[in-house]
Amino acid sequence: MVYTVLFPKWWFRVQLTHASQDKQPRRGGKTLIEQLRDRCPTLANPAKAYYVPPWHLPQGDMQTIYLYTQHFKPAGCAIEYEREIFEFADGGKAGIDWALPRQDGGPTTPLIILVPGIGGTSCDYYARSFIHSLRKQLPECQVAVLQSRGCNGVELVTPKAFHGGLTDDLREFVEHIAKRLPDTPLIGIGFSLGANILTKYVGEEGRDCRFRAAASVCNPFDIDMTVSRMSQPTFKNRYLYAAALTRSLIAMFTSNQKAIMAGDIELDVNAIRTARNMTEFNEAYTAKVFGFESAKELNMSGSCVQHIKNIHIPMLFINALDDPMCYKQTIPIDEIKQNPNLVLAITRHGGHLAYFGGTGLAPWLPPQLT
Repeated sequence: MVYTVLFPKWWFRVQLTHASQDKQPRRGGKTLIEQLRDRCPTLANPAKAYYVPPWHLPQGDMQTIYLYTQHFKPAGCAIEYEREIFEFADGGKAGIDWALPRQDGGPTTPLIILVPGIGGTSCDYYARSFIHSLRKQLPECQVAVLQSRGCNGVELVTPKAFHGGLTDDLREFVEHIAKRLPDTPLIGIGFSLGANILTKYVGEEGRDCRFRAAASVCNPFDIDMTVSRMSQPTFKNRYLYAAALTRSLIAMFTSNQKAIMAGDIELDVNAIRTARNMTEFNEAYTAKVFGFESAKELNMSGSCVQHIKNIHIPMLFINALDDPMCYKQTIPIDEIKQNPNLVLAITRHGGHLAYFGGTGLAPWLPPQLT
């Protein structure tokens, strides 16, 4: 390949970060890194763990933009779902999409709960490609996609929608599932801001966490730093990522304005509708309805990095250094090293949730997770 001529093979090696093996707890007679090397050699075996991007999508921006186009193309990994409307204690509602065919829960049939990114849905390519791969390798597993309030056809019925550090809804759903399927092992996988939510939840729960294991993909870790960088007036932010995210948030507000304005919090509709970036949107809407003094307080409170030390279940993190939305400066390498339950896999390439490979652009990420 072109890459092997321009760069040595080690350039594409997956870099693993974890506590020393003598400090890692043994589960089933093996440490987490030993289990990863056995079960997922393309991620954790030094002789096989490489990610080489396609020659025609060599850069993170290109991969991320191409991924966006795949959200609208179900062919190749079409997934059918059964919709469940889950009602929270405060009367709010969210769509839970169960991948079909539904499997009978039991002590040997895991239920994998997917937590998408901001405003993400079960239709997103990274969710569908994961389920498609899982169906081939572990067809007995159940999968449920927990979508945020006001997303994917479910109208918002409370003034509160979602934010990147909101763990209450995930906690309530997991508690409900644990009671409904008491013998079923639960596994959590989060993507993008969903990875931040999942990681924060697992840390908050500590030793009482209901999940047996978890995985985080393209986690921003430090929301304050991430949003601050995305709010800078650069070309990418004005016309690509931050602009697209801000437009989606404004669209969510516009389509649910009646329910949002029915609350007791006084909001400036014009300030929300004309927000130029996520900081302005969060300042005008999100921070106010969730009881924070400012967008900065919201972001700092919602960042998962401060909870990593309290994680007590096996958890895998996967991040790309060329991710244009989750910056390499936010990856908490030292914090992950200090927790013996965690393993961090870093690739040089992959973009944001993309990780396409080969000339056929096959998704590299799902096999690493399954």
